[in-house]
Amino acid sequence: MGWSQDLPPKVESTEYYLQATQRLGPASKVVWTEPGENSLDRWNPRVQIEVQGVVVSWDTDKLILVKPDGNGPTNFPGDLVIGIDPQWKSPAYAQVHQKYLQHQFREVLQQGQTALSLTEIPRWQQRLLVGEMVEAAVSIQQYATAGRVFKVIAQDSPPDLLMSRIPLPWSDEISSVTPGLIQESLSWMESDNPILQLLGAAWLAGTQHRLTAIEKLKSLSTNSSLRVSEYAKVQLWRTTPPEEILSQKIQQWIDLRDRLSIPLQAGPTALLAYRLEQTNNPNLAIAEWLRVASLHSDRYHLVELANRRSLDLAKKSKDATLLESVSSSLKQLKLKGQDSSVQDASLKEK
Repeated sequence: MGWSQDLPPKVESTEYYLQATQRLGPASKVVWTEPGENSLDRWNPRVQIEVQGVVVSWDTDKLILVKPDGNGPTNFPGDLVIGIDPQWKSPAYAQVHQKYLQHQFREVLQQGQTALSLTEIPRWQQRLLVGEMVEAAVSIQQYATAGRVFKVIAQDSPPDLLMSRIPLPWSDEISSVTPGLIQESLSWMESDNPILQLLGAAWLAGTQHRLTAIEKLKSLSTNSSLRVSEYAKVQLWRTTPPEEILSQKIQQWIDLRDRLSIPLQAGPTALLAYRLEQTNNPNLAIAEWLRVASLHSDRYHLVELANRRSLDLAKKSKDATLLESVSSSLKQLKLKGQDSSVQDASLKEK
């Protein structure tokens, strides 16, 4: 997510703020948005609130930040954060993040392990880097590694933006389950942590452990954690026969997806698109894939999947108008992403 093109007016920094930068590192940019009330709200662009300051801490309930003109901390809703453009306290963290932006995912995993061993790094920065390492592992189809890394995030109740990084199977990744991943998933499903139970059961639902995994997902669908229960319900979408989707399930699924915060919608939207493909409804599937590409540009592997799927479906339709529309949409999204990256780099050099 790029910085705003219009730089904020320069304000006089308070002593409290200067002390915060010395203790916690430079100011970062935090972006959040209020949730929409319906699907149309979530599809259309909405006003995003951006604040620059030193992040003190970030959890499910609140993000605590010190603004340049602040004489004390300010609290913001933690689960409504949709992006953080970090100014890392450690150069090692900054280097790993740069590799991530350049899609050098193997280097992210290698250098990230070393960076995480550093001490005196704010916990929110550690977890943010772990989220990028999870995304990197998934992008190169190292799903067992992604799960092991994600355990760091799952240790306590993560904000939605970090929870959304859970490496669940959202389309045909389930065909890549290896014996090693099965063993990892069995251990996750037997964990005391419901988030890890969800992770294990989701991967095992396509294996010889299918019946046990589905029973676990059904149990988790009533979990006291709304995010765990809703994600378990979404994973159970995979058990619905294609002929029942449009006749019985589609509106229920859309309603469930739309109840989730913006970050948590990425994976469910991809799974919805994938299941719509299986009902031979390419137009509906394309609309959901384009939604992934439009709203979730930070989810690199899902965006790549969405680009490929939507274009393939348009080509197979042999509808020239549809193909031109999809190609144009993908081109615009790509240009928007490139513009954001160039703008981001140029402003940070100043």
